[in-house]
Amino acid sequence: MNAPPKIFPPIDRPDATNLDTLSIDPKRKFEVCNDLLDDHDALEAFYEKNGYLFFRNVLDPDSVKEAREAMLAVAADEFGLVEKGDETAKWTGKAYPPGSEEKPCFSGISKRLVSYPRNQEVLAKILGEEPSMVPIVQYRLYPPNGPVTMVHQDGFYSPGIHDYKPLWIPLTPCPREVGGLTIAVGQNHKGYFHNLGKGGNFPIPDDVIDPDSWATVDFEPGDLLVVHPYSPHAGLPNTSDRLRVTFDTRVQSARNPTTFAATVNSVTSDSITLTSEDENVGTVTLSVDPSTYIRVRDPGQKEKFEEFADVTKPGMDLCVVREGDRAAMLRMGSRP
Repeated sequence: MNAPPKIFPPIDRPDATNLDTLSIDPKRKFEVCNDLLDDHDALEAFYEKNGYLFFRNVLDPDSVKEAREAMLAVAADEFGLVEKGDETAKWTGKAYPPGSEEKPCFSGISKRLVSYPRNQEVLAKILGEEPSMVPIVQYRLYPPNGPVTMVHQDGFYSPGIHDYKPLWIPLTPCPREVGGLTIAVGQNHKGYFHNLGKGGNFPIPDDVIDPDSWATVDFEPGDLLVVHPYSPHAGLPNTSDRLRVTFDTRVQSARNPTTFAATVNSVTSDSITLTSEDENVGTVTLSVDPSTYIRVRDPGQKEKFEEFADVTKPGMDLCVVREGDRAAMLRMGSRP
């Protein structure tokens, strides 16, 4: 279970300078946690103290190979980013269309990997119970010298999801020059750093995170990085000649899932009716209020509550986070 941090005053600084990912220079390396897999209490203690778990070569190699081949096929066939059959992921020089991380062409890749029996066993040990997927996944085919992700905390954008763990999975070798993930170690105890004084993605100010806390490693296929929802993290720049081929998703308690995929049936000014293929959910009507985190058109942009009924349309596929009879989050649908 993710322990909530102490309550800290929210950051509201309209004039603050934003933290630039390119200014981060990780000096630390992640500790390998494989030896903790069979001791869940020790695993959780490390996770809560440091804000991550890093495992070497724990995922089923066949599952990783299958996912890699599927993503490289998409890279070649859909986007022309690599030559067909090139497992080294050497970049062709073609631009990668922005906002492509959740396109239907990727559908099923992460779900198949997570569903492999060996991977289910690993994830059960990490969660301490049977896992199920949160229906949110971003597939990354990042070319050299492209834009980098801003520093962020997953929990800030995912209110209402309980007992879940974000996963970052490399599918090709990802040494430092390819631009792996970096985490501010131990900074998960200080609440959210996102600046409410600025709109959009609520960027984090450049003076609130210890610059000596950043860590990374050279990643290999089969590795698994688990990120604490309160840990600041970002993707590092790719300065190589190859694609960064990774995906990130989340797993939650199968016993008590709070997140599901559903299709919108109808909306009012303060409610939404949806139908899920999950037989445990079926058709539900949930209330929507100003504190509901609404991002039904763009997963990175929060919608105004006043515009909810106008922008949320019947037939939309959404990821829904439910708290009782209330929608805590409504997010543009993802395709695990």
